[in-house]
Amino acid sequence: MGGSLSEMTMPVATGNRTANILVVDDDASVRRLLSFNLSQMGYQVSTVDSGEEALARIADQAPDLILLDVMLPGIDGLETLRRLRAAHPDLPVVVLAANNNVETAVEAMKLTANDFVTKPLDSERLQVAVRNGLEFGSLSREIAQLRRELSGRYSFTEIVGADAGLRETLHMLEKVLPTDLTVLLSGESGTGKELFARAIHYGGPRKASPFVTVNCAALPQALLESELFGFESGAFSGAGKTRTGKFEQASGGTLFLDEIGEVGLAAQAKLLRALQEKSVTRVGGSEAIAVDVRIICATNKDLAKMVEQGIFREDLYYRLSVFPIAVPPLRQRAEDIPALVKQIIRESRPERSVSVHPIAMSMLEAYRWPGNVRELQNAVRRALVLSGGETIRPEHLPTTVQNGGQSEPLRAMGASNNDNHAPMVTLDEMERQHILRALELCHGNLSLVARSLDIGRTTLYRKLQRYGVQPREIA
Repeated sequence: MGGSLSEMTMPVATGNRTANILVVDDDASVRRLLSFNLSQMGYQVSTVDSGEEALARIADQAPDLILLDVMLPGIDGLETLRRLRAAHPDLPVVVLAANNNVETAVEAMKLTANDFVTKPLDSERLQVAVRNGLEFGSLSREIAQLRRELSGRYSFTEIVGADAGLRETLHMLEKVLPTDLTVLLSGESGTGKELFARAIHYGGPRKASPFVTVNCAALPQALLESELFGFESGAFSGAGKTRTGKFEQASGGTLFLDEIGEVGLAAQAKLLRALQEKSVTRVGGSEAIAVDVRIICATNKDLAKMVEQGIFREDLYYRLSVFPIAVPPLRQRAEDIPALVKQIIRESRPERSVSVHPIAMSMLEAYRWPGNVRELQNAVRRALVLSGGETIRPEHLPTTVQNGGQSEPLRAMGASNNDNHAPMVTLDEMERQHILRALELCHGNLSLVARSLDIGRTTLYRKLQRYGVQPREIA
């Protein structure tokens, strides 16, 4: 048997303030009792006696929780709840119902009320319902805030690049945002295909629903089916309890199948069936479970060639490549590297301004980046550590970047490559060699050389004179 309402303690705070509870009941004695005791607990309480007044009050200032009587004059509790859910889907509502009206309370639960409490009111039951409702509301706000942050972080505006090929890719992806078309992203490893996939999800109509990722290359083929479709308890050794698969987890949202080219033929057939029928059957189960997902796939392989070789199903290929997009490699967008480097530094060291020496930046631009953006991120983050958060200089970069992709470090002029004790090249000599390289790449055009090195022509002339370099030396 519960205690008196006045025995309730410990209010739930919302952020840095006390939660505000709205009591909606046409019985004045119930309003007074709830208002007094909830106020004693420390909650802020307001009361109204009708559904119409509750809706008007919420339109001006939404409370943190509503205690809603199901039997109201005018708009009854169920209709009030329907209208509340349409306008405020995440606002927690606890229904109040007399013992002889539990069926109506159950109907309210079907309309997504958070809980119900019967009259006469039991203090412990009410306290649990209010506390759980407020915690649900707090969690809903945190999730909504996280989704807003993710939406901003993974929006197309956060994808850095002025390269014409990248701009065209973004333009095509923006076209597919409001649709439910299946997108196939192709490109080398490290080009940021998952970033594009998330941008599509968080920029589209499913952004409030889950984004679920499956790395098909990281899963043994024997486990891929149970990972995608789930399994029933006892389906195989170790299946102690039923588990939902990624399709079910992503229902209503987006399922991102990364490295789809790694899926074997047996799993391809079952994946095709799931896509065609929009349903899955768990391993060890017999019931078809309807799922509503948008599919985005990514691959670093040539799926069309794999179809010709008979190792990828043609029907699945056409099902997945409804809207194919090629993501360009970093070596084709060298002009974007300075902006990408600045973004990586900003994300890694937001509290400090870190500069990049012009020669170091030129080395970053000249390197071919076989690992693409991921390799660039690793190189810059490593350089940040070695530089102590100050200016990133050439010697802070990986040796392969310093040497334009050569695995051996630059030695002093005339030193043997087999001499592990040969002295490293001096910074002055490195700068001289870099200027020579820039002159070669720019075919002796001094204005272009100065721009590429991010220095003035006067500075360039002074360095050429210092190192005894004549532009005519360059063919």
